[in-house]
Amino acid sequence: MEINTTLLRERFVIRDAEKGTDPPLVAVSNRLALPMYDGNNQLTDNFVIRAQNMHGCLRMAARMLQSFIHNGPILSQNAPFDFADAWEKSCSDYEISYNKNRWVAVYHKGVEIFSAGQHHSFLNIIEKCDSKNPGNYDRSVKIAEDAFSKVGRKIAISYEANIGMVLNVKPAMGRCGLIHRGIDRNSTFNFTSEPAEENLVSPVHCLNICACFLEGLQLAYHIGTTNDKLKQSIYDKFSDEEKQAGQAAIRIEELGVELNIFENRYKLKFRPEKPEFPQAILDAERAHRKNSKTQ
Repeated sequence: MEINTTLLRERFVIRDAEKGTDPPLVAVSNRLALPMYDGNNQLTDNFVIRAQNMHGCLRMAARMLQSFIHNGPILSQNAPFDFADAWEKSCSDYEISYNKNRWVAVYHKGVEIFSAGQHHSFLNIIEKCDSKNPGNYDRSVKIAEDAFSKVGRKIAISYEANIGMVLNVKPAMGRCGLIHRGIDRNSTFNFTSEPAEENLVSPVHCLNICACFLEGLQLAYHIGTTNDKLKQSIYDKFSDEEKQAGQAAIRIEELGVELNIFENRYKLKFRPEKPEFPQAILDAERAHRKNSKTQ
Protein backbone atom coordinates (compact mmCIF):
# COMPACT_ATOMS: atom_id res chain seq x y z
CA MET A 1 0.00 0.00 0.00
CA GLU A 2 1.22 3.48 -0.87
CA ILE A 3 0.59 6.67 1.07
CA ASN A 4 1.67 10.25 0.47
CA THR A 5 0.69 12.86 3.03
CA THR A 6 1.81 15.90 5.01
CA LEU A 7 1.27 16.88 8.62
CA LEU A 8 0.63 20.60 9.09
CA ARG A 9 0.91 22.74 12.19
CA GLU A 10 -1.78 25.37 11.70
CA ARG A 11 -2.82 28.65 13.29
CA PHE A 12 -5.92 30.60 12.35
CA VAL A 13 -6.55 34.13 13.63
CA ILE A 14 -10.13 35.29 13.12
CA ARG A 15 -10.82 39.03 13.39
CA ASP A 16 -14.04 41.00 13.11
CA ALA A 17 -13.44 43.23 10.08
CA GLU A 18 -16.00 45.80 11.25
CA LYS A 19 -15.12 45.92 14.97
CA GLY A 20 -11.38 46.03 14.84
CA THR A 21 -11.08 46.64 18.58
CA ASP A 22 -12.49 43.25 19.55
CA PRO A 23 -9.84 40.68 20.50
CA PRO A 24 -9.31 38.09 17.76
CA LEU A 25 -10.17 34.42 18.07
CA VAL A 26 -7.27 32.01 17.67
CA ALA A 27 -7.59 28.37 16.58
CA VAL A 28 -4.52 26.13 16.52
CA SER A 29 -4.31 22.54 15.34
CA ASN A 30 -2.20 19.84 13.78
CA ARG A 31 -3.80 18.48 10.60
CA LEU A 32 -3.19 15.30 8.61
CA ALA A 33 -5.06 14.22 5.50
CA LEU A 34 -5.25 10.41 5.46
CA PRO A 35 -5.99 8.88 2.04
CA MET A 36 -6.70 5.15 1.97
CA TYR A 37 -6.01 3.04 -1.12
CA ASP A 38 -7.09 -0.50 -1.93
CA GLY A 39 -4.91 -3.30 -3.30
CA ASN A 40 -5.23 -1.88 -6.81
CA ASN A 41 -3.98 1.50 -5.58
CA GLN A 42 -7.42 3.03 -6.06
CA LEU A 43 -8.49 5.71 -3.60
CA THR A 44 -11.14 4.14 -1.38
CA ASP A 45 -11.63 6.85 1.20
CA ASN A 46 -10.11 9.99 2.63
CA PHE A 47 -10.17 11.27 6.20
CA VAL A 48 -8.79 14.31 7.94
CA ILE A 49 -7.40 14.02 11.45
CA ARG A 50 -6.79 17.03 13.66
CA ALA A 51 -5.22 16.88 17.09
CA GLN A 52 -3.68 19.01 19.80
CA ASN A 53 -0.21 17.57 19.26
CA MET A 54 1.60 16.02 16.34
CA HIS A 55 2.34 12.60 17.79
CA GLY A 56 -1.28 12.11 18.84
CA CYS A 57 -2.43 13.00 15.33
CA LEU A 58 -0.04 10.48 13.76
CA ARG A 59 -0.86 7.66 16.16
CA MET A 60 -4.59 8.05 15.59
CA ALA A 61 -3.95 7.98 11.84
CA ALA A 62 -1.84 4.83 12.21
CA ARG A 63 -4.61 3.00 14.09
CA MET A 64 -7.20 3.95 11.50
CA LEU A 65 -4.93 2.92 8.64
CA GLN A 66 -4.11 -0.40 10.30
CA SER A 67 -7.82 -1.17 10.67
CA PHE A 68 -8.43 -0.27 7.03
CA ILE A 69 -5.65 -2.61 5.86
CA HIS A 70 -6.92 -5.55 7.93
CA ASN A 71 -10.69 -4.98 7.94
CA GLY A 72 -11.56 -2.85 4.93
CA PRO A 73 -13.15 0.61 4.64
CA ILE A 74 -13.44 2.28 8.04
CA LEU A 75 -17.09 3.29 7.79
CA SER A 76 -18.44 0.02 6.38
CA GLN A 77 -16.72 -2.67 8.47
CA ASN A 78 -18.82 -5.53 9.85
CA ALA A 79 -17.87 -4.51 13.37
CA PRO A 80 -17.93 -0.69 13.48
CA PHE A 81 -14.55 0.91 13.96
CA ASP A 82 -14.20 2.06 17.57
CA PHE A 83 -12.82 5.58 17.30
CA ALA A 84 -12.89 6.14 21.06
CA ASP A 85 -10.88 2.99 21.73
CA ALA A 86 -8.39 3.90 18.99
CA TRP A 87 -7.85 7.31 20.54
CA GLU A 88 -7.49 5.90 24.04
CA LYS A 89 -4.83 3.48 22.81
CA SER A 90 -3.07 6.32 20.99
CA CYS A 91 -2.45 8.11 24.30
CA SER A 92 0.30 6.91 26.63
CA ASP A 93 -0.01 6.82 30.41
CA TYR A 94 2.24 9.88 30.50
CA GLU A 95 -0.04 11.74 28.09
CA ILE A 96 -3.13 10.88 30.11
CA SER A 97 -1.50 12.01 33.36
CA TYR A 98 0.12 15.23 32.22
CA ASN A 99 -1.67 16.51 29.13
CA LYS A 100 -5.20 17.40 30.15
CA ASN A 101 -5.61 19.55 27.03
CA ARG A 102 -5.22 16.69 24.56
CA TRP A 103 -7.90 16.39 21.92
CA VAL A 104 -8.57 14.81 18.55
CA ALA A 105 -11.16 15.25 15.81
CA VAL A 106 -11.76 13.05 12.76
CA TYR A 107 -13.52 14.34 9.64
CA HIS A 108 -15.02 12.60 6.63
CA LYS A 109 -16.20 14.64 3.67
CA GLY A 110 -16.13 17.77 5.78
CA VAL A 111 -18.20 16.34 8.63
CA GLU A 112 -16.84 15.67 12.10
CA ILE A 113 -17.48 11.97 12.76
CA PHE A 114 -15.57 11.67 16.02
CA SER A 115 -13.97 13.93 18.58
CA ALA A 116 -12.56 13.69 22.09
CA GLY A 117 -11.50 16.62 24.23
CA GLN A 118 -12.11 20.28 23.42
CA HIS A 119 -11.17 21.79 20.07
CA HIS A 120 -12.05 25.12 18.48
CA SER A 121 -15.34 25.01 16.58
CA PHE A 122 -13.81 27.10 13.77
CA LEU A 123 -11.85 24.04 12.67
CA ASN A 124 -15.13 22.33 11.81
CA ILE A 125 -16.04 25.28 9.59
CA ILE A 126 -12.72 25.05 7.76
CA GLU A 127 -13.19 21.33 7.09
CA LYS A 128 -16.70 21.94 5.78
CA CYS A 129 -15.36 24.62 3.45
CA ASP A 130 -12.55 22.32 2.28
CA SER A 131 -15.09 19.64 1.35
CA LYS A 132 -16.76 22.10 -1.02
CA ASN A 133 -13.52 22.59 -2.92
CA PRO A 134 -11.53 19.36 -2.54
CA GLY A 135 -7.95 19.34 -3.68
CA ASN A 136 -7.40 23.03 -2.97
CA TYR A 137 -7.18 23.33 0.80
CA ASP A 138 -5.64 26.80 0.70
CA ARG A 139 -8.91 28.20 -0.67
CA SER A 140 -10.83 27.05 2.40
CA VAL A 141 -10.02 30.27 4.25
CA LYS A 142 -11.49 32.40 1.45
CA ILE A 143 -14.58 30.18 1.28
CA ALA A 144 -15.03 30.57 5.05
CA GLU A 145 -14.77 34.36 4.83
CA ASP A 146 -17.36 34.39 2.03
CA ALA A 147 -19.68 32.13 4.03
CA PHE A 148 -19.61 34.50 7.01
CA SER A 149 -20.15 37.48 4.69
CA LYS A 150 -23.32 35.90 3.29
CA VAL A 151 -24.86 35.80 6.76
CA GLY A 152 -23.92 39.40 7.49
CA ARG A 153 -20.61 38.99 9.32
CA LYS A 154 -17.48 40.45 7.83
CA ILE A 155 -14.43 38.68 9.19
CA ALA A 156 -10.79 38.52 8.20
CA ILE A 157 -8.90 35.27 8.66
CA SER A 158 -5.13 35.04 8.73
CA TYR A 159 -3.65 31.61 8.27
CA GLU A 160 -0.21 30.28 9.12
CA ALA A 161 0.96 26.75 8.45
CA ASN A 162 4.24 24.97 9.00
CA ILE A 163 5.09 21.46 7.88
CA GLY A 164 5.71 19.01 10.71
CA MET A 165 6.10 15.83 8.67
CA VAL A 166 6.21 14.71 5.05
CA LEU A 167 5.58 11.02 4.43
CA ASN A 168 5.86 9.01 1.24
CA VAL A 169 5.62 5.24 1.63
CA LYS A 170 5.75 2.66 -1.14
CA PRO A 171 6.04 -1.11 -0.68
CA ALA A 172 9.79 -1.07 -1.34
CA MET A 173 10.73 2.12 0.51
CA GLY A 174 9.42 4.67 2.95
CA ARG A 175 10.62 8.27 2.98
CA CYS A 176 9.95 10.44 6.00
CA GLY A 177 10.90 14.05 6.64
CA LEU A 178 10.38 15.58 10.08
CA ILE A 179 10.59 19.19 11.15
CA HIS A 180 10.57 19.80 14.88
CA ARG A 181 10.90 22.92 16.97
CA GLY A 182 14.46 23.16 18.14
CA ILE A 183 15.82 25.20 21.00
CA ASP A 184 16.71 28.26 18.95
CA ARG A 185 15.29 27.28 15.57
CA ASN A 186 13.42 24.54 13.77
CA SER A 187 15.43 21.44 12.94
CA THR A 188 14.92 19.02 10.07
CA PHE A 189 15.94 15.42 9.53
CA ASN A 190 14.96 12.75 7.04
CA PHE A 191 15.12 9.00 6.97
CA THR A 192 14.42 6.25 4.49
CA SER A 193 13.34 2.75 5.42
CA GLU A 194 13.78 -0.39 3.34
CA PRO A 195 12.81 -3.93 4.37
CA ALA A 196 15.64 -5.81 6.06
CA GLU A 197 14.20 -9.05 4.65
CA GLU A 198 11.73 -9.86 1.88
CA ASN A 199 8.91 -7.90 3.45
CA LEU A 200 7.17 -4.67 2.53
CA VAL A 201 7.44 -1.29 4.15
CA SER A 202 4.40 -0.64 6.31
CA PRO A 203 2.92 2.89 6.27
CA VAL A 204 1.51 2.13 9.72
CA HIS A 205 5.01 1.51 11.07
CA CYS A 206 6.30 4.68 9.44
CA LEU A 207 3.52 6.81 10.95
CA ASN A 208 4.19 5.38 14.39
CA ILE A 209 7.94 5.90 14.17
CA CYS A 210 7.48 9.51 13.08
CA ALA A 211 5.25 9.90 16.14
CA CYS A 212 8.00 8.39 18.32
CA PHE A 213 10.61 10.86 17.14
CA LEU A 214 8.34 13.90 17.47
CA GLU A 215 7.12 12.92 20.93
CA GLY A 216 10.58 11.96 22.13
CA LEU A 217 12.13 15.25 21.05
CA GLN A 218 9.32 17.18 22.70
CA LEU A 219 9.83 15.26 25.94
CA ALA A 220 13.60 15.70 25.74
CA TYR A 221 13.14 19.46 25.59
CA HIS A 222 10.84 19.35 28.63
CA ILE A 223 13.25 17.17 30.62
CA GLY A 224 16.27 19.31 29.73
CA THR A 225 14.66 22.60 30.73
CA THR A 226 13.30 21.05 33.93
CA ASN A 227 16.73 19.66 34.84
CA ASP A 228 18.29 23.09 34.52
CA LYS A 229 15.53 24.74 36.55
CA LEU A 230 16.16 22.17 39.28
CA LYS A 231 19.88 22.96 39.22
CA GLN A 232 19.12 26.67 39.50
CA SER A 233 16.61 26.02 42.31
CA ILE A 234 13.79 27.47 40.21
CA TYR A 235 12.03 24.18 40.91
CA ASP A 236 12.28 22.43 44.26
CA LYS A 237 13.63 18.93 44.65
CA PHE A 238 10.81 16.36 44.97
CA SER A 239 8.41 18.89 43.39
CA ASP A 240 5.64 17.99 40.96
CA GLU A 241 7.84 19.34 38.16
CA GLU A 242 10.65 16.96 39.08
CA LYS A 243 8.21 14.07 39.24
CA GLN A 244 6.83 14.89 35.80
CA ALA A 245 10.32 15.04 34.31
CA GLY A 246 10.99 11.61 35.80
CA GLN A 247 7.85 10.21 34.21
CA ALA A 248 8.83 11.83 30.91
CA ALA A 249 12.18 10.01 31.11
CA ILE A 250 10.35 6.71 31.56
CA ARG A 251 8.22 7.52 28.53
CA ILE A 252 11.34 8.26 26.47
CA GLU A 253 12.67 4.81 27.37
CA GLU A 254 9.43 3.28 26.04
CA LEU A 255 9.82 5.23 22.82
CA GLY A 256 13.41 4.00 22.53
CA VAL A 257 12.22 0.39 22.70
CA GLU A 258 9.71 1.06 19.92
CA LEU A 259 12.40 2.69 17.79
CA ASN A 260 14.77 -0.26 18.31
CA ILE A 261 12.12 -2.69 17.07
CA PHE A 262 11.67 -0.56 13.96
CA GLU A 263 15.43 -0.37 13.35
CA ASN A 264 15.73 -4.16 13.60
CA ARG A 265 12.96 -4.61 11.06
CA TYR A 266 14.14 -2.14 8.44
CA LYS A 267 17.31 -0.80 6.86
CA LEU A 268 17.38 2.85 7.88
CA LYS A 269 19.36 5.78 6.52
CA PHE A 270 19.24 9.15 8.30
CA ARG A 271 20.14 12.59 7.00
CA PRO A 272 21.87 14.34 8.58
CA GLU A 273 21.93 11.90 11.52
CA LYS A 274 19.52 10.11 13.79
CA PRO A 275 18.37 12.32 16.69
CA GLU A 276 19.40 10.85 20.03
CA PHE A 277 17.10 11.66 22.93
CA PRO A 278 19.83 11.75 25.64
CA GLN A 279 21.78 14.29 23.59
CA ALA A 280 18.60 16.29 22.97
CA ILE A 281 18.07 16.46 26.75
CA LEU A 282 21.60 17.79 27.28
CA ASP A 283 21.19 20.32 24.46
CA ALA A 284 17.95 21.61 25.97
CA GLU A 285 19.54 21.86 29.42
CA ARG A 286 22.52 23.83 28.12
CA ALA A 287 20.36 26.11 26.00
CA HIS A 288 18.08 26.91 28.92
CA ARG A 289 21.08 27.74 31.10
CA LYS A 290 22.52 29.99 28.36
CA ASN A 291 19.22 31.77 27.77
CA SER A 292 18.59 32.30 31.47
CA LYS A 293 21.98 34.02 31.82
CA THR A 294 21.12 36.54 29.10
CA GLN A 295 17.79 37.52 30.64
